[in-house]
Amino acid sequence: MRLAAEVRVTRPSGFSVDARIACDAAVLGLVGPSGSGKSTILDAIAGIEPGARVVVDGEDWSARPLEGRAVGYVTQDALLFPHLSVRRNLTFSPRAGPIDDVAAALGIAHLLGRMPRHLSGGEARRVALARALVSRPKLLLLDEPFAGLDEASRRDAISLLDTVRRRFGVPAILVSHLADEVIGLTDWVVRLDAGRVVAEGPGPSVLRAGELHVDNYFTGEVVGPGRVRCGGVELVAPIPDGVGGRVRLACYAHDVLLASDFVPGLSARNAFRARVAKVEASGRTALVALEPVGLRALVTEEAVFVLGLEPGEEVVAIVKATSIAYLGAA
Repeated sequence: MRLAAEVRVTRPSGFSVDARIACDAAVLGLVGPSGSGKSTILDAIAGIEPGARVVVDGEDWSARPLEGRAVGYVTQDALLFPHLSVRRNLTFSPRAGPIDDVAAALGIAHLLGRMPRHLSGGEARRVALARALVSRPKLLLLDEPFAGLDEASRRDAISLLDTVRRRFGVPAILVSHLADEVIGLTDWVVRLDAGRVVAEGPGPSVLRAGELHVDNYFTGEVVGPGRVRCGGVELVAPIPDGVGGRVRLACYAHDVLLASDFVPGLSARNAFRARVAKVEASGRTALVALEPVGLRALVTEEAVFVLGLEPGEEVVAIVKATSIAYLGAA
């Protein structure tokens, strides 16, 4: 997605936004404190807030009304039609296409006959995301779509969103107060403060050290009881009895330890050789991307120096089995 947006808004209350955003990214993240203008920029891109200049992939949307912009908009409130079944919610839009693939990908096929009042919070968010996707949007706008979910449901929703968005190839803009959501899903981040852009770039270069509560999402194939093969590495993980096939897993970056060699006598069940793919500094910490599993480790700048962490270097990655969360079938 190539996006160029100029948003200028002034309200009688004194609130104002004067922001210019230009990027080429599959998923753009907007971060910043409450009242910084994140949702206003989403509304401007959607066509709800008038007067903004918006160009998406070379198409000038500035004069188009909301219904002419082909955006899917998902907020922290699912906003489902309470009098319609899940199926009818999904097919309500005149742009709605086939729903079966999307429903299956989001794990809601069994919910199609239910009414919204019989859905859990996490299920309602999945239905809202499915409704946006079946409308065949050119751009997905996500305004804190995971707010209010418990931690297990939130991790599951983030993992599913990443999987489904990649599968259907829809570019997106994600607004979030939580940096782990942003860094786990986006490839370019803009920080806003008081309606102005104050920083932009790859996530770790924009986020502050105290915000780097980062989740890793990865998939693997169950190869035995409690064992999953991920990127050629066999991991011990708490997989429920009877589960097979491909599964989704997660672990926090601060739970991935790095060493120069194998350490005898560790209680951690997972220790494997990995190669450093990228080191991204953020204040006095750094995110180290590892291959082949695709994990990231959060370490101090001192550890980067002592271990000589740079692209191409080999290290030993260590992860406790109990630090890995099972998120469901892939």
